[in-house]
Amino acid sequence: MRSSAYLRSIRGYIAVSVILFFAAAVSGFMAAEQNPAMAEEWMKELEMLKWITDLPPLMILILIFAKNLLSCAMAVLLGVGAGIVPVLVAISNGILVGMVAYQVIQKEGVIYLLAGILPHGIVELPTVLVSIAIGLRLGHIFIMTMIEKDGDLGGEARDAIRFLMYRVAPLLFVAAVIETFITPLAISLASR
Repeated sequence: MRSSAYLRSIRGYIAVSVILFFAAAVSGFMAAEQNPAMAEEWMKELEMLKWITDLPPLMILILIFAKNLLSCAMAVLLGVGAGIVPVLVAISNGILVGMVAYQVIQKEGVIYLLAGILPHGIVELPTVLVSIAIGLRLGHIFIMTMIEKDGDLGGEARDAIRFLMYRVAPLLFVAAVIETFITPLAISLASR
């Protein structure tokens, strides 16, 4: 199946993944606003990952790519479990983004936040949301196959894996390159 046809076939699931993610992001932002101490704790957890920035750029790129690919692969492949994992991936990532956004805006401002998200986020976020959508579709087809004993779960899983390998993985690599080499430049320009 061609990529454009495949994307059209999952557009309803894409809409659900976008709604879940952004609703969770708004919730995370509002929770951080209501309880800044909790948001500060989340930021402390993230700051423990600062050691990554001391690594050589190639290692940073590999770590970012591997983390994002693993997250997308889990959202896709574990979607077969009634779509629960993709929902959790959408919600947890949304809440994290919302809380971090609140903290960064408070400390550095909106321009700094945009500089830290937009360069790689333009590629990464849609790719992650599509991966979540694929997992949701697999979960839906799994449930329908169990109920009606009619459906091509195997064929759907093959299409999903093919899309993951040939579309999602390359886009995540591009996003990792941008996050490693371009996003830090954007952040340094924004902090002047």
